[in-house]
Amino acid sequence: MAGKLKDTIRYNLYRLRKESEDELIKKLESVNLKLVGAKVVDGFKLNFYFSQQPDIVGIWWADTYKNFFEDIEAPQNQIYFAVLLISTDKLLYAISLGKSHFYLKPFCDSDFGLDLAQRIADNGDVRIKMSKLYKTAKSKIITTFQKGSPLDYDSGESMHYLKLKTLDEKNWGRVAEFGGSVQLSLPLMPSQLPTLINRVEQELAKPPLFEIPKVEVVLDENIKKSLDRKLAETLLGRVEYPSVNVEEFSVSGVDFIFSDRNYYSFFCRKHSGDKEEVGELTIEKLVEFAKSRQVDLATGINDILVYCENEHGKRHSKPLKCYLDYIDEDQYCLIDGKWCRFNASYVKYLESEVDSLLPCYNPLHDISSGIDEDSFNSQREMSDGFVNLHKIKEMIDGKYRVELADLYSNETLFFVKIGSPQKMAYVVDQSMITLAIVQNNAGSVTVSGIAKSVKVFSLWMILDRKTKINKLSEINSIILHMKLVNWKKAVTNAGYKAEVKINYVL
Repeated sequence: MAGKLKDTIRYNLYRLRKESEDELIKKLESVNLKLVGAKVVDGFKLNFYFSQQPDIVGIWWADTYKNFFEDIEAPQNQIYFAVLLISTDKLLYAISLGKSHFYLKPFCDSDFGLDLAQRIADNGDVRIKMSKLYKTAKSKIITTFQKGSPLDYDSGESMHYLKLKTLDEKNWGRVAEFGGSVQLSLPLMPSQLPTLINRVEQELAKPPLFEIPKVEVVLDENIKKSLDRKLAETLLGRVEYPSVNVEEFSVSGVDFIFSDRNYYSFFCRKHSGDKEEVGELTIEKLVEFAKSRQVDLATGINDILVYCENEHGKRHSKPLKCYLDYIDEDQYCLIDGKWCRFNASYVKYLESEVDSLLPCYNPLHDISSGIDEDSFNSQREMSDGFVNLHKIKEMIDGKYRVELADLYSNETLFFVKIGSPQKMAYVVDQSMITLAIVQNNAGSVTVSGIAKSVKVFSLWMILDRKTKINKLSEINSIILHMKLVNWKKAVTNAGYKAEVKINYVL
């Protein structure tokens, strides 16, 4: 093959757990993949598993439209797929072809793709990212970027897929995709893959060039059982928060899987023949199925599996939890059916960003217990010359009246809140609404018919706590930290200054 970059082959490369090799081969054989060819190259074994006689599979929509086929036999599909296993005494890699990524995924090193990205990719040129977000209205998002855009993160964001320019086009191709696997386009024949894998292993031994926030898999069995029970309570509607939804999409290796393109059935692990077709996957249908089969979701949720098929005949089954989108208040979440937790690098990032907001403290503004926000605002108006905005409302879209802010002085809007960290989160939300209003009003607010210029947004948090803080990260609330980071980013991106004032209830 010519060594020109235009003469490339696309490889979807998985790094697999060596200790799982025997179990993986049994799985491949169970789905009718047969070993049809083998080679030894540079000390690596290359074994090619192929669906020589794939199952004939029905097409879900064929039955729906069967009256239109008349004398024609209902169509069926025959889908071929394969796996190239590449191994040594210590290493196990695979190339996925066709739907085989569904079978490789449970055996893969799930950190492989992002670990390699941190070493060979240019974080100054991201093309696509897919991430999960903690404690936001958006649970999971796919974001595309213009060429040359830097990779950045929002608070509470955990990466699961990245498409990035590489640092070395000759060795890695111009652009690569990183997820549970790595997709590279290179001028290499399959017999040259051992050279590529040696290169990959050398890079993985090096320190990362940049950090990527991601989740860590929970290994403690007691925690996992506790989370299963908590998930069951949520599915049954016995708790208001957290919420649980069906995943709209997921990533298998570097392949995006969109839930609404498939047709689904439920069945129990212990009674695989008792399958119930449900078509669309919903929480309501899941709960109904569990009740009809007398499955206690608190202890038996792992016994429920979902059988999936689509118009291309790609049939497979996965545990129910693989299809659920769930994040709780303790940073635990479901990723591909596994319990995970947002890791320390994410928390460290949040704390660093929060602490960049240096709190201002004037002891003269500390208050006695029993003073409410109305009284505090009135005191600032009488004693310090602030304009009291507490009861001034702004009309939005001619229908909604919202409170602009609490105080105004020297081109600064102040948003006052007294109490616990949970209450402080509300004042951040209020400030975000006002930010949008000020932007629409060309950087001003109207007070008594007069336009007042705004250049600074100030959160005035009066904390009801015994110990004083030196930095905002000492307020023990990850939700408040996330809101503060997002607020600072929104305010500064809009061209205003963000500040925080701290006082205490004595």
